[in-house]
Amino acid sequence: MNTQQPRRQGLTLEEIAARKQALKIAIAEQRENVNDAYRQVIAPFANVKSVSKYIGGSLLNSFTMLESAIWGYRLISRLFRIFRKFK
Repeated sequence: MNTQQPRRQGLTLEEIAARKQALKIAIAEQRENVNDAYRQVIAPFANVKSVSKYIGGSLLNSFTMLESAIWGYRLISRLFRIFRKFK
């Protein structure tokens, strides 16, 4: 009953070094992913010197889009009016 079980060997130094290297590579990849995500979030603000220029530029772009939508609506409604007259 007193049979001695073989002692389980722990990790060797080579295995520990290999795991450490793999973890370092994984951490470097994660850091790069975080940096890429940060750049994508911050990119719209990077070229802007001040907040007022950013807001002004956004308003100008949105006004242009709104104006284009209004012009499109007016054009389509006029076309429908023309076709109704031919009925």
